[in-house]
Amino acid sequence: MAEAEGVAAAPGPSSGPPFRGRRAMSGSWERDQQVEAAQRVLVEVLGPYEPLLSRVQAALVWERPARSALWCLGLNAAFCILHLFLVVLLP
Repeated sequence: MAEAEGVAAAPGPSSGPPFRGRRAMSGSWERDQQVEAAQRVLVEVLGPYEPLLSRVQAALVWERPARSALWCLGLNAAFCILHLFLVVLLP
């Protein structure tokens, strides 16, 4: 009871959302418009590559561990061959 005297109640889940001024709401609306515009551009640019991006994502998150391990080994072998060619055989 002593701590409640002279102390304003802190906003919590029961007190509702804090007051937002008109400026905060318009900034949020402008940000939403910018996000939607960026999303449209990304969908337009990356749309044709969606199947490829889905396969790369599946390999990176190891959805199918055997396939991801093969990709890992294949990329490692390609890097080793590239390194062998550029560093050892080229100079």
